[in-house]
Amino acid sequence: MRTFSRTSRREKQPLEPLDKMATSVILLMIGIIAAMLLLGSQALPKVRTFSWQDRAVSADDVAFMLTFTQPVEPASVEANLKIEPELAGKFSWAGRRMAYTLAVPAPYGETYTLSLPEANALNRQSGFEPFRSEFRTRDRIFAYIGADGEEKGRLVMFNFTRKEKKLLTPAGQTVLNFQPYPDRDRILYLAASPAEGEENTLAFAELYSVATGIEAETTAPKWQIWRPKPADAGERSLILDNKDYQNLKFDLSPNGKVIVIQRVNQQNPADFGPWVLIEGEPPRKLQTEPGGDFRIAPDSASLLLQQGQGTAVIALTETDSAQTAPETAPETAPEKTAKTAAKTAATDELLDFLPDYGLTLDIANDGSAAAFVNFNQDDPEKRFTQSLVWVSNRGEEKLLLQTDGNIVSAQFNEDNELLYCLVNRLVVEGDTNYLVMPYLTAINIKTGQAKKLIEMPPQPEITVSLSPDGLAILFDEMLVSDQQQNDQDRQAESSEDETLMEATHRLWLLPLFSTLEERLLDNPIPLPATELEIAGRQPMWLS
Repeated sequence: MRTFSRTSRREKQPLEPLDKMATSVILLMIGIIAAMLLLGSQALPKVRTFSWQDRAVSADDVAFMLTFTQPVEPASVEANLKIEPELAGKFSWAGRRMAYTLAVPAPYGETYTLSLPEANALNRQSGFEPFRSEFRTRDRIFAYIGADGEEKGRLVMFNFTRKEKKLLTPAGQTVLNFQPYPDRDRILYLAASPAEGEENTLAFAELYSVATGIEAETTAPKWQIWRPKPADAGERSLILDNKDYQNLKFDLSPNGKVIVIQRVNQQNPADFGPWVLIEGEPPRKLQTEPGGDFRIAPDSASLLLQQGQGTAVIALTETDSAQTAPETAPETAPEKTAKTAAKTAATDELLDFLPDYGLTLDIANDGSAAAFVNFNQDDPEKRFTQSLVWVSNRGEEKLLLQTDGNIVSAQFNEDNELLYCLVNRLVVEGDTNYLVMPYLTAINIKTGQAKKLIEMPPQPEITVSLSPDGLAILFDEMLVSDQQQNDQDRQAESSEDETLMEATHRLWLLPLFSTLEERLLDNPIPLPATELEIAGRQPMWLS
């Protein structure tokens, strides 16, 4: 019987060309890998990514990051990295990534150059591919209500960096108040278009939003042509009409998605209180005790509302239990109606009540503390005084200021270490005459030290706005000429509204620091204010 050997037969079969090629490629790859392991990479180390490249950064951008193609010596990078103009900060490292955290926000309206001409690789490889890039900060932009000519009563946006002005609202519409959205792409405002001869402007006030024409910052790359384009400047949307309710004071949440507005029923003045408008939901009245002034907290989910001599903290959203309720069978129409009525009648959740503080002036941007006014009604010796009190979220309290005048406003700076306060000081002249003298002061919260920055002439109302980069304060001033004052003295029946209309409004810019060292130490100094050639009132910076 004849047999065959499979092994001998396979050995005699020659290799196919494809097998030869595959074997050669495998051997070549093994050789390349071995050479790389023995000799190391010969490519020059370089910066792979820069997180702020070609971006317009804001005060919220506190750090940038560099990522390298291979590990480098931190000391060599820190010694050679240059930013022009200079930005103080500190370095931190995590492998191939370097973070640079700014000591203070970068000043707005500037273009910066970042360069790294050389650095050393950790593997002692010589050479480095030089890196150079640019970034800029947002333009300095503020809005105000015009007070003269074609701007009178209209919302105006002024680009201080480019010296460009835009009228955002139409003629014939009187703007009463406004607040910019956090992305600067829109402004929320209250305005009225009263019929000719009508005097009660508030009765016609409606809530609108208007586009600024500024593109909201996005993380999407510039090559994505499908990114939404900003609406044209002046494009308006009606948010809330005045059909049944008169619209009064309002506040916009830090995230731009919640609005709280004080409303009063046109037919029943006893029906008044705050309403909440949450993005994507119909307006609803807050079910709580009537109150006065209010402010939305930094979490955009709670409201600080003045009630009596204290402040209530009220939830603006439904509780988790209500949001996560299990699904049930579909409700009939009567069941839905009953459920809606029950929900409307229920009281919104009271999170806390602060009995000693009747007015919330400002809240730190991280929610760590707030500035309150105590009207001192429980102390007979201080009954006609006001106290400015700093209160932390842990319950710590610190008295910062006490005055026999009026604490008008206060605003935390960007690191929450300073509080800029507008105070009306009472000056007595003779036995019966007295003047209210406003002044602006800066209070260091840690030390309690107060420094007066500027005194202002007597006037009924002042708006103060701290720039987002913390370098300057914008404020308005209303002056009455001597001739107007004499006319008012002769005509005692002249109304306050007429005085406001005849007064001269102008805007001022007050710098806070003269050196970088003063800025780093949170030490503002009194400096002369610059009058802007703008007739306006209620100025407010865009973030």
